[in-house]
Amino acid sequence: MKILASHDYVLDWIRIIVKYIMLVMASSIFVIILVTVFSRYLSNYVVSWSEEVPRYLLVWIGFLGAALAVDRKDHIGFDFLFNKLPARGREILMLILNVGIALVGWIMLAYGIDFVGQFGGDWMESIPFTNIWFYSALPVSGALILLFIIRQELEGILSLFNRRR
Repeated sequence: MKILASHDYVLDWIRIIVKYIMLVMASSIFVIILVTVFSRYLSNYVVSWSEEVPRYLLVWIGFLGAALAVDRKDHIGFDFLFNKLPARGREILMLILNVGIALVGWIMLAYGIDFVGQFGGDWMESIPFTNIWFYSALPVSGALILLFIIRQELEGILSLFNRRR
C-alpha cells in the first residue's frame, strides 16, 4: 500500500504542475493577443507569429485539459444510466469504462510518438522551431491519461474487493 501512496503523491504533484503550465499557457495567449491587437491599431504592425503561437498553446491546453478531466472524472459520461445502477454495478462499469479510456490514452501515446517521429522535424510556419514542440502534446497527454487512469483502476479494484487504501 505504500507504493500506491507514493504513486498518488507523484500524480498529485504532476496534476499541480500541469495546472500551472496550463495557467501560464492561457495567460500567454491572453498577453500575445492583447499585444497583437494594440500593436495592430497603434502602430499598424503585427508580429508574424502572433497567430501561430496562441493556436499551438491552445492545442496544448486542450490536450492537457483532457488528461486532467480524466483525473477528475470529468470526461464525457452517461450519468443518468450510470446512477441508476446499484453501487456494485457502478464499480464494475467504471472499471470497464476505464479500460476504454486507457485504450484511448494508449493510442494517443503510441501513435503520438510515431506522429512526432514522422513529422516532428518539419518547421513551424512563422517561428524557427520544429513541430516536435507542437506535436508532442499528443503523446504527453496520452501518457498522462494512462497514469491517471491506472490510479483509478487500482482504486476501483481495491474498492471492488473492499480493500480500502
